[in-house]
Amino acid sequence: MNEGAAPRIRYRPDLDGLRALAVGLVIVTHVDLPFVNNGGDVGVTAFFVLSGYLITGLLLDERDRTGRIDLRAFYGRRVRRLAPALVLLLAFVVIVGVATSWPTGWSLSIASTLLYVSNWVQAAGISINFIGHTWSLSIEEQFYLLWPAVLILAGTRRAAIVAILLVGVATAVRTATDGPFEYFSTITRGDAILVGCLLAIANIRLPAFLGLGGVIAMVFVAYGNLSHDLTIPLAIVAAAAVITGGARPLRVLAPMGRRAYGLYLWNWPLVILFGTLAVPLTFLAAELSWRLVEVRFIRRRIRTASSEGSLSPEISPTLG
Repeated sequence: MNEGAAPRIRYRPDLDGLRALAVGLVIVTHVDLPFVNNGGDVGVTAFFVLSGYLITGLLLDERDRTGRIDLRAFYGRRVRRLAPALVLLLAFVVIVGVATSWPTGWSLSIASTLLYVSNWVQAAGISINFIGHTWSLSIEEQFYLLWPAVLILAGTRRAAIVAILLVGVATAVRTATDGPFEYFSTITRGDAILVGCLLAIANIRLPAFLGLGGVIAMVFVAYGNLSHDLTIPLAIVAAAAVITGGARPLRVLAPMGRRAYGLYLWNWPLVILFGTLAVPLTFLAAELSWRLVEVRFIRRRIRTASSEGSLSPEISPTLG
């Protein structure tokens, strides 16, 4: 235990701003805005890198402060943060499904989303209709399930070695495969999350101009006519630059970033139902989700984190 150790992660509004930029790129891609070719890939990849960075930093901070990582408390926080808003969305989806005679298979959609395996269902080529976008949430939840145990059992240095090896495997498998498996599987998308883990373990800090360069690169790649195989690694590097260098201008987007989970949950189903009208409806639904559901479960955590100056996953999740 190291009671005097400086925390790896304090609350940074620019990271909430990064979250806002990422979900914004996903939204404009969902509504098929002209010239946005790779916004979804860039946005989701940035979420993954940020998730690995934040969760790893928080777990290591806990170990430095207390000498251990409390898995029961960690998973309890994750459930309280993620489940209420997701259950609200799924209730809405069930109502819509009943009202519109949703085709056979909707129960698989709901069950796979609740169990956070919807990415593997889609990797097998099975469509899950209104909630297909939950594939990325499933990947993150699988990471939350496995990575804390790796940190506990392996220790920081060995965990870093494990992460480096897995980054190589994930990248190799992704470039060697295509189709649904390449796009949706945890194996092929795990490298972005693991890069974020490595950034937190190494506690890297880069000059601020590189962070701003990362923001510019994210937008450029999102609007560029690049292949999927090239977009993913460029988005990983760009997001890593923003995280390690910082980007003060993104701070103005922090309020939107705090609502990114709701924005991401609600946008795709509303796009299917309402087309481009989904954009204002998405912001309305996310605001209601934030104020009426999410904040009720995290208000106490917000007060605690504010007093400690730390960034809590209950306050600032990535996709969730």
